[in-house]
Amino acid sequence: MRLIFLITFCIIFKCQFGQINLPETLPFKTIDYLDKSRKKVVYECSKPEKKAFLFFDVKSEPLAEVMYNGCSFVFPDKKIIIFPYFFTGQLKKKASADMKSAIPVQLLRTPAMSLFKEFNITEADFPLLVVYNEKNELCGFSRSVEGMAEIECGLEMVKLKVLRLKIMTEEKDKNLKPYANKKVVIFGGRKNDTIAKLITNKYGDFNVELPDANQDYLITVDEKDKDINFVLLGTQTGKVVGKFKSTDKGFEYRILQAELMTLPDMKIDDDVEMQLTNFKDKTLKDFIVTETLYYELGESSLTSGSKKLLTKMKKILDSYPDFSLTVTSHTDSQGEDGSNLNLSLKRSESVIDYLSSLGIAKKRLTAEGKGELEIRNRCVNGVDCSNKEHEYNRRTEFKFSKK
Repeated sequence: MRLIFLITFCIIFKCQFGQINLPETLPFKTIDYLDKSRKKVVYECSKPEKKAFLFFDVKSEPLAEVMYNGCSFVFPDKKIIIFPYFFTGQLKKKASADMKSAIPVQLLRTPAMSLFKEFNITEADFPLLVVYNEKNELCGFSRSVEGMAEIECGLEMVKLKVLRLKIMTEEKDKNLKPYANKKVVIFGGRKNDTIAKLITNKYGDFNVELPDANQDYLITVDEKDKDINFVLLGTQTGKVVGKFKSTDKGFEYRILQAELMTLPDMKIDDDVEMQLTNFKDKTLKDFIVTETLYYELGESSLTSGSKKLLTKMKKILDSYPDFSLTVTSHTDSQGEDGSNLNLSLKRSESVIDYLSSLGIAKKRLTAEGKGELEIRNRCVNGVDCSNKEHEYNRRTEFKFSKK
């Protein structure tokens, strides 16, 4: 498996980052850095902890900060040390100090003058997060927040499954509210042993590692407030999974093994081409695939990742010439309603234009924009939601229809 991963990694790596040379084993025994008082500190790479290197400059700094904060979700409760490297072009201070890392942000002029010059990193690669495991073996890299979830650190990710869930309460007006900063205890189904004790964040989210996916788990909340009628379990995107059962001590939810494997981070989704094959076998006239296409913030230009997905859509349309396609884009509720409506239509039109450039006849393609008209969780205007909840609403639906 390791060999297959490395081969696959190298193929992808050469296609996207041909100029970068990330070694498969960290080539340093020690790494020098400056602490907050600007004194030299020597870090021993033999320490049994993950090492993450975050490279960025002034243009990529905002996204790099989001990626830095995302490390606590991608690598929860694990020993990981993050080295943030800010390449200034000249010696000047970083624009902000939002990265509260144990190792302060290191200011350097250019990648070519740094310890990592052999990596052949350039400003065009920023932001770039590179992760090595406890044995200093390369786990993976990402230039985006979305790609961070694909970084896997060897056997650890095989043995453990991470559940990322949300707890909410239903108010009298039927609105959902995060069950924030509450204690949660999770028990294993076989021996009823304690798997984890944790506290939800401000959005009611929590992460827990499961040692075994082949059993049930019991999620419990010790709640004495009698005014709380319903407690709901959901994904961190805000999709409701089910309702907690009321007990003398509070509330509990038992996740059965069969249900467990349908949750995010546990199930393996069918590829879009496989989904359409299944659809054809059922001889239906209409079939909808919902995917997340990524764009630059507030823009309608497609990213390279989105273009790869659309290449698959093109293959589907080539294979099934009797199908037409309607592309419908949705935004989250952030921003002005009218602007979001216009933006969503432009994004659908960008999809249509790209598919057309690949050779699909425009008469088979239709663009629609719904803006924030069909929010599918609690995150309507005026509601404080997490990035994951907002992202759940930013989606594009591909409706394949027989002529």
